[in-house]
Amino acid sequence: MQILERSGLGEETCLPPACHYIPPTSTMESARAEAEVVIFSAIDNLMKKTCLKPKDIDILIVNCSLCFPNPSLSAMVVNKYKLRSNIKSYNLSSMGCSAGLISIDLARDLLQVLPNSSSLVVSTKIITPNYYQGGAAILLSNRRKDNSRAKYRLMYVVRTHKGADDKAYRCVFEQEYPQGKVGINLSKDLMVIAGEALKSNITTIGSLVLPASEQLLYVWSVHNPFCKSHFILFCRWSRLRDGRRRQ
Repeated sequence: MQILERSGLGEETCLPPACHYIPPTSTMESARAEAEVVIFSAIDNLMKKTCLKPKDIDILIVNCSLCFPNPSLSAMVVNKYKLRSNIKSYNLSSMGCSAGLISIDLARDLLQVLPNSSSLVVSTKIITPNYYQGGAAILLSNRRKDNSRAKYRLMYVVRTHKGADDKAYRCVFEQEYPQGKVGINLSKDLMVIAGEALKSNITTIGSLVLPASEQLLYVWSVHNPFCKSHFILFCRWSRLRDGRRRQ
């Protein structure tokens, strides 16, 4: 009950039918059914808001880390919306929490070599096999006619790959346990590794978007022991304060 109370789940939160049983009945059929509801709902909402027609989609990218049926989820979308036979279709899996960013990066690279095109990116998690869910769809375009109605302009995409480090490689590791059950093992080094990746990303993106004065201030703060200790104390005090509030 404490986990549920602190999870942030509201009264309108629902679970797929497979999770209504004890123990849950996790099957490929139920996972595929959930994927259809989540993905198709996100795409339908996007098409309604943007007046997008299936024939206008040139690139399709779907990512889902821990649910990868055959035919793929991207093929499922092509079949549902009867997309063109010459569409550039990609299905990404096992990319973890960075899958959404990787999909955007792939869409950007493709749009740079395919002029006058639009890319549909769908990022999702399926709760039936892994108790981890979410779903979103976004449209990226390099067509001039879309320039006036676009909400954002994609300027930079920065990604740091820590896979060469053994600890980083195994910090989120899917494995089978002695009881025969498959689960995700989260290493105690996860937060440290995530912090190092975030620091690398901020350093890289900072040099691209920050003015020279702010970059100099950052360099000074990194090499100033007082700033380092002050920042660490501030972070620890913030975590302590938040913990007391939750109690």
